[in-house]
Amino acid sequence: MSATPSKKKRKIVWLAVFSLAIVLLLLVRHTLLVGFLALKIIGDPAALDAWKGPVVHRTIEQAGLPIDVYGNDESRSAILIVHGVNPTGKNSLDLVRISEGLAQSGFEVFVPDLAEMRKLHLTPAEPGNIKKTFQFIGHDAGIACFSYGCGPAIAAAADPGIRDHVRFILAFGGYFDIGEALEFLVTGPEPPVAWAKSDYLEANPDLGATAAERRQVMNLFASATPEEFRTRFRKLPGSVQSWLKAISPSNYLPQLRAPLILVHGLEDPVIPSQQSVEFAQAARARGLECSLTLLRLYGHVNQVWPPVGVSSLGRFYIPEAGRLLGVVNRLTAYS
Repeated sequence: MSATPSKKKRKIVWLAVFSLAIVLLLLVRHTLLVGFLALKIIGDPAALDAWKGPVVHRTIEQAGLPIDVYGNDESRSAILIVHGVNPTGKNSLDLVRISEGLAQSGFEVFVPDLAEMRKLHLTPAEPGNIKKTFQFIGHDAGIACFSYGCGPAIAAAADPGIRDHVRFILAFGGYFDIGEALEFLVTGPEPPVAWAKSDYLEANPDLGATAAERRQVMNLFASATPEEFRTRFRKLPGSVQSWLKAISPSNYLPQLRAPLILVHGLEDPVIPSQQSVEFAQAARARGLECSLTLLRLYGHVNQVWPPVGVSSLGRFYIPEAGRLLGVVNRLTAYS
């Protein structure tokens, strides 16, 4: 005996109601996840940790390269994180917290220990190490990078061997053109954080194949004005030019395939936010999917917190929260 038309209608209505309820529950869950992950990123892990519990964390070694892995095989997707050029490398407390948060949001997170970059030594060999780590993951994955680590990371992402398997690239506080970034490092104000031009010179004694080439590099870093820097930069030997081009994202843009998520501190004192603006403009001109978010919440990779008040809530905290949540939402869409 077939169901009456009224029973069929009720069934359809109930199915629609249950479907809508499921969608709403998923939207609420995703909204909470985005909010709690954003809180953990800025330093408050309590809510996400209470909800998701502890993170499985192990260190493995692949071809002599230590890799921290957060999450497990049940994670829905993978992300490779390239740390910045700093002594703490993959063990930075901020990076550990962010890696845990991404694992709790559904990623399996891979963070290689790039020993030369921990020594402030940025070389053309680094993209190869990043590529090997990506290939070790064994399937499509995203790449996230920070600061000066973004040059080698983006060079690796453009490599023909992996570029079609990179799902997205998130670059936080990175540079687009190495010449412009070095010009700011050399002729700009002394940064209150990170490292200075003297540290770069000391850490990169092989920037120049001969004593004469090395002197040219030292003269470049002694430039007093942007104009003087540019003149000396154009006269650098071919070997030095090739070295620098190998870690400059501007030279790899035509080979990139993955969508870009660019994030930069608006008043970054180390790498100007204009670098990410230029990157976004060039990427969009080539038809590459790209989002750009400039945050007043960050200087370089350090957070900036003005005194809390009625004015700062409206002018700073609320709009900055919206921008940060937008970035986290775009990122978790890939998890």
